[in-house]
Amino acid sequence: MCLLAVETEETKQIKAALAKRGKALIRHGVQEVTVGHITGGKGYDRCDYVEFDNNGNFYAYEIKVSVSDLNSNNKLSYCANKNYLVVNQTVYDWLFKTNNDGRREVNHVFHHGGFGIILYRPDKVDKLQSVTRCCNQQLGLGERMELLEAIAKSACRDAGKLLIDN
Repeated sequence: MCLLAVETEETKQIKAALAKRGKALIRHGVQEVTVGHITGGKGYDRCDYVEFDNNGNFYAYEIKVSVSDLNSNNKLSYCANKNYLVVNQTVYDWLFKTNNDGRREVNHVFHHGGFGIILYRPDKVDKLQSVTRCCNQQLGLGERMELLEAIAKSACRDAGKLLIDN
């Protein structure tokens, strides 16, 4: 039996903010992208939102709106050239503890692994604030094709929903 995760309203708002930002940056994005064996492991990766630009760069976004979700068995997908973790203020405050000197530092419990962190701020005009930069991961031709195929399948799925529901 497959249990579907219930998407929160905040997660939907973050995806909308990512789509709006991507459009402004001339990127093409789709949500809920299932990628095959791209990481070399067994099984599949599911990424919350993936974009690509006209230069052939891919951007993946994992959205976490609670600390329990961040610490769950749901892994963070590293499937793109640039990978980001998008968090709300609650998760941000857990990720970046204030030390005795008053400086913010990454919570030692969390293993930061080369992806950038973006803070979702619903009360601001620019709702997405980059907090840390990510590493640029090189993708091989096979990985790029696999990712593009996954994006196309997700886009077709979403287009099909629109056609059937109308």
